[in-house]
This record gives sequence, structure tokens and C-alpha cells, in this order.
Amino acid sequence: MKIQLEKGNLSQVLQKIQSVTEKKTSMPILANVLIKATDEQTAEFSVTDLELSLWTQIGAMVEITGETTVSARKLFEIVRELPQDQVVLETLPNEKLVISSGRARFELSTIPPEDFPSLNFYKDVELVKVDASLLKRALGKTLHSVPVDEDSFSISGTLLQLWDAGGYRFVSTDGHRLSYYEVPQDSFVGLNIQENLIIPRKGVQEILRVIEKEDDVVVGVHERYMVLRTPSAFLSVQLLDAVFPGYQAIIPSERPFSITVDWQVLFYAIKRIAVLTDNVWRHARFVITKGTLELDAGNPEFGHGNETLDVDYDGDEFTVAFNIRYLMETLQAMESSQVRFEWVDQYHGGIFIGPEDPGFLSLIMPMVV
Repeated sequence: MKIQLEKGNLSQVLQKIQSVTEKKTSMPILANVLIKATDEQTAEFSVTDLELSLWTQIGAMVEITGETTVSARKLFEIVRELPQDQVVLETLPNEKLVISSGRARFELSTIPPEDFPSLNFYKDVELVKVDASLLKRALGKTLHSVPVDEDSFSISGTLLQLWDAGGYRFVSTDGHRLSYYEVPQDSFVGLNIQENLIIPRKGVQEILRVIEKEDDVVVGVHERYMVLRTPSAFLSVQLLDAVFPGYQAIIPSERPFSITVDWQVLFYAIKRIAVLTDNVWRHARFVITKGTLELDAGNPEFGHGNETLDVDYDGDEFTVAFNIRYLMETLQAMESSQVRFEWVDQYHGGIFIGPEDPGFLSLIMPMVV
């Protein structure tokens, strides 16, 4: 194999695939990228961690066709530092890949392409066009409350389900907070989802990366896999085989008390008092009285801060504490100039919604301080 590529294009592709390759694995081949030079003057790049697989291609000047696998990270680190705009990749008989640009020359060890896992992108699955911007919004708004690690109380993934009102609901929860975003069913016309699907956290992150700058996106579901295609990439994500927690029971159907606050005023007030929080003292206290919302945070070592905001409220005094990081991430996911905080009492989760962001709801459980 011998090909010439533009450094900028190659660097972008190699950066895109880094998140899929396994960094710590007993199978070294999973840290490698499969590079294939074709007769169509393209270079194909494939990576997998056995649960997530990504294929993409870019144009190339192909002198000799062929394929090989090489460390995705080391190849990216080398290409990123090369001095010239053109990069040549060439395989040698001694199982080495030569990377050259100008007078710079590097050799990397390879693993035979025959050892690379066989990838199935389910190209025969029926794929339907989806609203790419809405898919980005739905996954982006719920990612923050997907737990990093799965435990006995939560699932490290985003639930995609049909909901009673005739649309789709994207839901995530880590046991301390919950987020969902509802979209009309006609946004994904033809997408055949009859049962709940759970997209793993890594899969959600990869979907967002693949479609970040794309408007033309098609999606399909095959058994326990979700398949996504853009003009330049194929992505296959193995869905989680798990039962998502019964989240609807913890969302109070009636929230008799509420206040509405300007988004910027609330967010930046919370951000200011967050300076005096840490991993132990990480809460912000809401003290709501007639006409005011007082925000309070701090710790014994650094000090204490509070800020008072004007609100339209004429009820009894109410005090509750929330994880301050959860508050900030919830507000950052919201697309509304106003924030509505609704509650039942200090034992139930507080509900945060945006009047101008009707599909989004976030629940944060109170902290005992």
C-alpha cells in the first residue's frame, strides 16, 4: 500500500476516530485503525471496540492499493506534528508503516489486517432520514445526566422510547437527577421503534461527534444495533440489553409551587457562588421567601457566599439544597430565556423547565445538608 493524503484531511479523520479505539485493552488490535487504499482513489479508515464501530473515508492519491492496521493514537500524534501539507503512507515488507512528509520520516509497527475484527455495518438495513438538528439537540440535552459508570441503581445510557402523546422521548438518569427531551414522531418518520432502546453513553457521544457538522443523516435499527450514516461515515452502535429504571414514578404529576427566573440572572448567580464549593461542600441552597430567591453556598475552609434574586412569589418560605454542578449542567442544557422551578416539598425532586424549551424537563433530587 502506498498513498498520498492531505495532512489536514488525514488529521481530522484520525482525530475523529480516537474516541472509538480502546486505550486499555488485552486485545492490541482494538487500539489500531484499519487503513484501506482502494482503486477509487480513496482511503478508508475503520475502528472498533467490538460494541461500537466507525467507518469513514477521504480522498487520496493511491499509487498502490492495500490495507494495514496501525496504532490510531500514534499515527495521529505523528501526523499532527508533520511539517508539510502532504503525507505519504507506505507499507513495507517487514510489517512496518512508513509515514513521510518532506524530510521527516517515521516507522510504526503494524498488525496484519487479517487480525482486525470483522465489522458489520448492516448496510442492508432500511435507513430513514431524520432531523439531524433535532437528534443533536435531544442527545445533547440529556447526555449530562447519563452516568459515567453503570451500577445497580442506574443505566449508563440514554433511553429512546415512544411516548403516549405520539412522539419520541429521550431519557437519562443517574439516580440523582433525570432529564428528558420530547420530539414529535414526524421528526423521525419511518423509524421503526416498537420497544425501548437504550443507547450506551459512549454511543451517544460518538453519534454527536459524527453528526456534529452534518445535515444529511439517516438512521436504522437492526435487532440490538443502531446504525447511522452520513455522507462520509458509517457508525454502528450496540444497544444496551438492560431494563431502564421506571423513571416516571419519581416525576411529581402535580407541582403546586413555582417561581420563574431569568436564565442569565440565575445561571451567573449560581456560577458566582460555585467558586466557594468543592467536592465535599458541593451544594447550593435555595431559600425562597415572599418576593425573593436567596442562593447560598460555601464551605468552612474557604468561606461563604450568597446572592438574592427578585422573584414573583407570595407563598410560605421554602428551603432546599441541590448539587451545584447538577444545577449548572441543567441550565446549560436549556434553551430558554426564562427558567421555571417547580416543587412539591423538600423531599421530592425539584423540576426545572424552560417556557421556550417545551420538550425539555430536568429533575434534580434534593441534598440533605
